[in-house]
Amino acid sequence: MSYLKLIDDKIQELAESFSAILNVETTVVDNNLLRVAGTGDFYYRINENSPEDSLFAKVLENGEPILNIYDSERDICLNCSHASTCKERKSLIYPIKIDNEVIGVVSFASFNLEQDEIIISKVDEYLYMLEHFAQSIEKEILSIKMRNQLNKGNAEINGIINYINKGIIILDKEHNISHINTKAIKLLDINFYDYQVINRNINEVIKNIDIKETGDKEVTGTWKIGKRNIRVIYKISYLVLDRKNISILIDFDTLTSIINTAASYNSDNLITFDNIIGCSPSLQAAKDKSRIAAKSDSTIFLHGDSGTGKEMFARAIHNESNRRDGPFVAINCATLPENLIESELFGYEKGSFTGANPKGKIGKFEQANNGTLFLDEVADIPLHLQAKLLRVLQEKKIDRIGGTTPIDVNVRIISATHKDLEQMIKSNLFREDLFYRLNVIPIVLPSLKDRPDDIVMSSQYIINKLCKRMDKPVQRLSKEVEKSFLSYKWAGNFRELENVLEYAINFSHDEEIGMDDLPEYFVQKLEEEKQKELLDELDSIDVIEIKSLEEMTNEYEKKIIKKLMDIYGDDTKAKQKIAKKLGISVVTLYRKLNNYYCE
Repeated sequence: MSYLKLIDDKIQELAESFSAILNVETTVVDNNLLRVAGTGDFYYRINENSPEDSLFAKVLENGEPILNIYDSERDICLNCSHASTCKERKSLIYPIKIDNEVIGVVSFASFNLEQDEIIISKVDEYLYMLEHFAQSIEKEILSIKMRNQLNKGNAEINGIINYINKGIIILDKEHNISHINTKAIKLLDINFYDYQVINRNINEVIKNIDIKETGDKEVTGTWKIGKRNIRVIYKISYLVLDRKNISILIDFDTLTSIINTAASYNSDNLITFDNIIGCSPSLQAAKDKSRIAAKSDSTIFLHGDSGTGKEMFARAIHNESNRRDGPFVAINCATLPENLIESELFGYEKGSFTGANPKGKIGKFEQANNGTLFLDEVADIPLHLQAKLLRVLQEKKIDRIGGTTPIDVNVRIISATHKDLEQMIKSNLFREDLFYRLNVIPIVLPSLKDRPDDIVMSSQYIINKLCKRMDKPVQRLSKEVEKSFLSYKWAGNFRELENVLEYAINFSHDEEIGMDDLPEYFVQKLEEEKQKELLDELDSIDVIEIKSLEEMTNEYEKKIIKKLMDIYGDDTKAKQKIAKKLGISVVTLYRKLNNYYCE
């Protein structure tokens, strides 16, 4: 059985990502020598077999990597039956192993002189990346094998799920607990024996859990265990443990556990991707791409609105790169006057200009030597300095102001902006050649409004941090505030979220943050957004289908009331608020609800 063929779509995505970042071609071959993925020339040979006397076959047989990079005469390839037609020039080949069995190989290869030079100059770095590629595939295969082994008995199932670093609960078709791992017991803080968990219905252990499939999407919720409320992030999926019985798999983590991990960096700002909070697919995609990009020296461009965490990403990339032991230097180009940017970036010699430090000064490029320089808001660099920055990227040398000798620098550049650089290029405000030099690996950071699953989680993390700093008891959001946060557009992203929460913590005297604790501008903008949504609802009424004005009026009223109930809820207190907002009595609201069957 070829496990690699089962996940060939996933492998092809990985191959294309590595190829784009490293500028070499990639391919994956299974233990039958069938090519299951590839880029460049390899792409057109997917589903073809490699010869049994190829280098791939040798790695499959020996289980050891092969480096075909220094042999200019290609003697190592002469025994291959495809030697006369093969276009590969240099290659690195690495085994994919599961339980010490070689199930395939991955390879980076060059097809031109430029790619030759890249592989030869970065052989150790690329071999490490190739190992990372193989390990990513191995993890996917192990996950499949785990799911396939779940039908081999309770002992094996418990053994498997106890190795997983997430809470795992498995239910039978009646929603009784058949398996639970050690991590789940610890996260839920329950006594396994006193609770007699096994064979109990899940709703007896967790009072308000909604058992319905979530697919690949992770959702947040509040589970009640005894008298305690626990905030969790979870997924629910169905699986077959034998041929006829369907079981339910719940995997989860607590919000507290994730927040503690995110907060676990030290005072030196040693931020990694684990410290970046969020479980939304768009954020995970940005983190996955950044992790791969961190292993190379290519320039990275972080695209994202203000407040999306661009510097955090830049620090995480640096701290997971080969330059982690070197300096990380950040400069915000938008905060410096135009006449100071050049001296800040490139430094100056003594006596270069009036008011200069008599000893001279080194610039950010020299400070970041052998490390990473983060150019935030790079779009604000003046045009005349863009040419100088381009020269540094091309020649890896800088000229201090007033200097006569170029200085060598070894710096990895990460840049960022919230502006539309392509539009600035059209307006001749930014150099196109510089843009392409900076934008080798573009990474898009999603806005907060596009990450609804992360808003509550991020809010609690910020609340914990602020309460600790302000020496106040830890608070939480009320349900009404949670709903308002989820519907708000968050133009300022995390920076705006933190400002709103800091205001609320200052004015809240309860353990819950309510709507009355939020800043006035936020509540006003929220109301404006709600009014716009109501107008959009009016536009959605089909005036062609509705024959009379009364029918259109009734339809509009129904939509307004239903929308307000979605926002405020449907309990008595919420209905009183809705009636007040609409300028009608509660009795009139109930009558309309009965007429429109909204309850």
